Amino acid sequence: MKRRDFLRTTLGTAGAAAMTGFGAPLALAEEATGAEAGPAKSSSALRLTLIHTNDVHSHMEPMGMGRYAGLGGAPARAALIKKIRDASDHLLLLDAGDIIQGTAYFNLFQGEPEFRAMSMQNYDAAAIGNHDFDAGLDRMADLIDNFANFPMLCANYDFNDTPVKGKTRESIVKEIDGARVGIFGLGIKLQGLVSGRMFGATQYLDPTENARRVARQLRHDEKCDFIICLSHLNVHHRDDPGSQMGEAGDRDLITDVPEIDVILGGHNHFRLTERFDREGAGTGYVNQTGWAGTHLGVLQFDLFDKQMARLANHSHMAVA
Repeated sequence: MKRRDFLRTTLGTAGAAAMTGFGAPLALAEEATGAEAGPAKSSSALRLTLIHTNDVHSHMEPMGMGRYAGLGGAPARAALIKKIRDASDHLLLLDAGDIIQGTAYFNLFQGEPEFRAMSMQNYDAAAIGNHDFDAGLDRMADLIDNFANFPMLCANYDFNDTPVKGKTRESIVKEIDGARVGIFGLGIKLQGLVSGRMFGATQYLDPTENARRVARQLRHDEKCDFIICLSHLNVHHRDDPGSQMGEAGDRDLITDVPEIDVILGGHNHFRLTERFDREGAGTGYVNQTGWAGTHLGVLQFDLFDKQMARLANHSHMAVA
């Protein structure tokens, strides 16, 4: 099949599936927990639904084998996203990086189907993972320019001397029915993970220092009521054996930067929801939702006045 026909067939199927809608309602989702913290939704609260993915790794089709055989694929993800979106008044769709690399789709088309599918699914923002460098900086710039209708966020990569200069953002602010939601991204240390010829002159900057800077700017200058970090660091504490060369992970960041309300993370391919009670700084959450797009992370927060938020529901919904 010719490249153009192949992409039209694949992405056309995804678009058609998105219009049908299927899958269990949120309240009946796999591993849904119900209210974990805070009061039930009240008339004074704005309920914000977050859908997120991480480490999809070019899985445009369902898994063919293993524990999650039959789950995932761009058409089924699109349909489940549509189902949740239709049931939600206020929703953000986000990704924590490693969009590409891992299947023949990447080998053949170097990221185009993956970014096209995300654009069709109306993602609001995505972080940059280490594997998103695997086609090189020229291709990263091309993908962002031509196939992404959503911003790529990273506050701790300096792309100034690369083809990606000016094509990413540190953060964005979304106005949602009177609430201001700040979103920013962080990326992992590239040395030792990515070939130098792929990341070129990209400069890695300290993630904690830059998270503090951007989160404070969002909270105080931009007057954000709720702050989301899209992190492709890793979940581990900096001193854990699983940490990336002593780099701070999401479990450090959620306490080191108390302005962050929730970290939607990646890199480890875990499925987890963790709560952190921070003295004098409220509750923070860290979430990852596996890999290969077999599950969607779904969190619902009730946002109150005076920058207060409570987690109402969370689940990892199987994409089937």
